[in-house]
Amino acid sequence: MDARRQDLGRMVRAWRAARPPEVVTGLVPGRGRRARLTQLDVALLLGVSERWYRALESGEDRPYSREFIDGVVRVLGLGPAQAAALHRGTGHSPPRPGPTRPAPGLLDLVRRQHCISFLCDAAWDVVHANDIAARHCPWLVRPGANVMVWAFSDASRYQLREWQSHWAGPLLGQLRLSWQGGGPNPRLDEVVRTVRRAPDTERLWQSHTPTGTFPLGTAHPMYLPLFSPRPTEVRVAACVPCDAPDTRWIMLTPADGTAAFP
Repeated sequence: MDARRQDLGRMVRAWRAARPPEVVTGLVPGRGRRARLTQLDVALLLGVSERWYRALESGEDRPYSREFIDGVVRVLGLGPAQAAALHRGTGHSPPRPGPTRPAPGLLDLVRRQHCISFLCDAAWDVVHANDIAARHCPWLVRPGANVMVWAFSDASRYQLREWQSHWAGPLLGQLRLSWQGGGPNPRLDEVVRTVRRAPDTERLWQSHTPTGTFPLGTAHPMYLPLFSPRPTEVRVAACVPCDAPDTRWIMLTPADGTAAFP
């Protein structure tokens, strides 16, 4: 039996054991109070035999339908990362999650950072920014703010200094990777069309070789007048939270490690 599939089965068992029965709707009434959700409970809710569901938890390689896997995700209350692992492990492409509000814990972490810190979604629309970001980059908190649309507008040149040599290539590489790497996303399609609409940007798009994103550790000049009267070298860090795979957390920090944003 495949070791990866066996491990997936163990994960599903653990997810079922952690699911409180009282939050699951539609359970067949039993005797007394359930201590945990059983394999039979899940099978009945999904309309399959207990043996078929048990095969999933045993790591058996069977042709599980997408409808069945979607049902397991629903009954066990799996998060996006767990659901993606289950879909991929059973031969299905993960469904593209709809827009969701970031978890309160993540919002709190973003707020606590002593740097420019903000979140954007898969289409690069800004969904949250901390006070430092709002102070130094007020465009981030304007209604409808989009990182890429702003970055390739004329207005961005005020802050993104040496734009052609330091910013355009990495930003364009990031946009193209996200556009090619994700599933259907009408909003991202719209963003790409908007970015390419400017003649200068379209020429750059056609000539650009998308080798990657911002090289780790490199500094980029940015004008932050509340921090310094001269352009400031900043480092760009981006990460994807494990439980929010369609969310990007971006932080800008001074390259000078002794400096701090006011």
